[in-house]
Amino acid sequence: MAKDIFDIMMNPIRLRIVQAFTSNKEMTANEICRIISDVPRTTLYRHINILIEANVLTIVEENKIRGSVERTLALNVDELNNHNTMQNPSQQIFRFLMNTYAKFETYFNKENCLQGNNKIFLNTTIMMMNDQEFDQFLSELQALLIKYHLNAEDGRKPRDISIISAPPVVDENE
Repeated sequence: MAKDIFDIMMNPIRLRIVQAFTSNKEMTANEICRIISDVPRTTLYRHINILIEANVLTIVEENKIRGSVERTLALNVDELNNHNTMQNPSQQIFRFLMNTYAKFETYFNKENCLQGNNKIFLNTTIMMMNDQEFDQFLSELQALLIKYHLNAEDGRKPRDISIISAPPVVDENE
């Protein structure tokens, strides 16, 4: 039985691979390895194959190079859009939150957890915006996230940032 697309996409390495395609329409596995250089090549290849099997990535071209085959890959946007539905949204949100909780649980249960030096924070902010201002905010946020999401260079390490826009709380008595 095929793994659920949401379970597949919750893996941080696979999520980084998919995010790499936001800046590049097509890439080879070697190009992905250069962008996500802090993850071992064999690990990246395994996760790339999982994404291909799940039809999240598609092979657009194959070239024979010195006895091996180099595949050019692209994000299968249609497949992702097929799963981006409002069917059972509360279950999708629950899975997202439980995945985030599991990361905290794993981290804080480590023997060598540096609780005072981990740069972990939680924040909830209510912002007053009309729809146009909110669209502008999301556009600016997307640009900021893209600016920092790739390029594993010296001193850089992955930081898992989750952002949730929750529905407004409406007082039924008003």
